[in-house]
Amino acid sequence: MSISDPDISSRLISQESIREKLPTIFLDSMVVDLNFNIVVISQNVLDFLEFTNEELRLKPINYVAGEEDLAMVLKRALSSGFFEEQQVGFYTKGNRRVSVGISGFYLGLISDINGHIILKVRNLDEVQLINQQLQQKKAELDKFIYRAAHDLRGPLATMQGLLNLLKIREDDTELDRIIQLLDAHAHKLDERLYHMVYLAQSDEEDNTPCNSINFNQFETLLRKVIEQNAFIDFLEFHFSAPRENLMGVNEILLKSLLSNVLLYLLSLPKSKLNNQIFFRLNVEEGQLIITIGAHGFEVEDAMRKAMRQEEFLYTDMIHYPRLLNFFAAQKVAWKMNARMTVHFLTPEKQRITISIPVKDMQQLPLF
Repeated sequence: MSISDPDISSRLISQESIREKLPTIFLDSMVVDLNFNIVVISQNVLDFLEFTNEELRLKPINYVAGEEDLAMVLKRALSSGFFEEQQVGFYTKGNRRVSVGISGFYLGLISDINGHIILKVRNLDEVQLINQQLQQKKAELDKFIYRAAHDLRGPLATMQGLLNLLKIREDDTELDRIIQLLDAHAHKLDERLYHMVYLAQSDEEDNTPCNSINFNQFETLLRKVIEQNAFIDFLEFHFSAPRENLMGVNEILLKSLLSNVLLYLLSLPKSKLNNQIFFRLNVEEGQLIITIGAHGFEVEDAMRKAMRQEEFLYTDMIHYPRLLNFFAAQKVAWKMNARMTVHFLTPEKQRITISIPVKDMQQLPLF
């Protein structure tokens, strides 16, 4: 472009379009004008306020601050051009108070766009909830480490004792018996370690998901699991799903979820010769609804109690190794923001329901 050429950038990119994009540049933010009227807000802030941008556009900031004159507070805080986080209260559309931390600065300090203020908004109630959940998880992890260490030391101590017997033995008359015991406890130790590693890795993704479900492939996958882990002559398996592919669900995690539920069922004691398992998948109101039924598989009372917990403890895996795959499925479901419930109709008949949100493909990352 020569010096005489007109600058067309202002025509291509207007200040108005830049202002509209500011919340995507400054995450967790609210853009207001110099009179503290709301211009535009980040989507995640809108989500916890339960408003839309259209409902708040050009409203004074005091509209969401209740009786407090927040505009005056912020005006004083901005006397030096910016201010660090201050705690205030916002009210949601449903009139629920949310504690937030606000920091802000004049946009003109860092750009050529004047007349606007960037307010960074942090949901302190959400932060507190996350901290509480982290503390609960830490307590659970501490309990698991203690229990796992105690559980693993049992076979290890026995093996050490048997090795000492080998060292001080007077003859080889008991050698075969000692080796047999060593082998049994080594196998037990290896099994416990395998369970721990399996559960830890159950929700890992080795490849980038396509977020596309071909239901025919899932039926083939589940039938292959049955062939490798059950006597197919004594099992009726039924599978029903939509014919069309489904977009918006992580196919890698879904494979792990369904495979683990099936493996859990196949690991249970059989109450009769012919057993039945069915998987029924439907798409309803933005949810992938999966109903899994099983007939002829026994679950003892203690195991049913452990499965009914809303959040399983890792220590339950040690107490109930047969529930390893069920707990793994539960862990994968959490990662998918899915809800998983189990109902025992009789001691040998159960139904598992899983509802998985289907994501809007326009909101999924491109890479």
